[in-house]
Amino acid sequence: MSERTGVTIVAIVAAGLFIGALMIPSRAVAIEVKNELYTKHGKMERGPAPRNPLTPALRKQLAETVSYESEKYLDEESVKKSEGKLYVDIEHAKFSYMPMMKNGKVDVLAKLEAPEYRGVKNDPHSRGRATGKRKVLVFNYRLDGNKWTEVEPPKWEDATETASAKKK
Repeated sequence: MSERTGVTIVAIVAAGLFIGALMIPSRAVAIEVKNELYTKHGKMERGPAPRNPLTPALRKQLAETVSYESEKYLDEESVKKSEGKLYVDIEHAKFSYMPMMKNGKVDVLAKLEAPEYRGVKNDPHSRGRATGKRKVLVFNYRLDGNKWTEVEPPKWEDATETASAKKK
């Protein structure tokens, strides 16, 4: 082995150690963040994550209920689109839900989130121009026996407001 090869190997090993030393603090921070995610009021919680109280059949029924209830809003948004006004592309909305137990009953916030567009008048096939905003249509249901009952009427929210409310 020549002296030049030995110097190269030493340089590579030194660079590896240097890079490794830089990465150690970042892992320590990640561990602290992870621990914070699993604590409640500074105390570590133990046990498995709470299970979803909705069976696959109830989830399917919820999705069908939201689909049926959202038809009115789909029609309203289609009219806005054809008139060249701001509309929400609810036809391609992302569906999500959040089950909660309240007083022994299952309540669910179901959401349809979609981008907002400005329609093109007299061109129903054009999607229009995106505004960069996202809107959320929020449904609030309670499970009564095996039927979903509306707790309050659906309402529109800005997706940014919904996201900031989650952070609080």
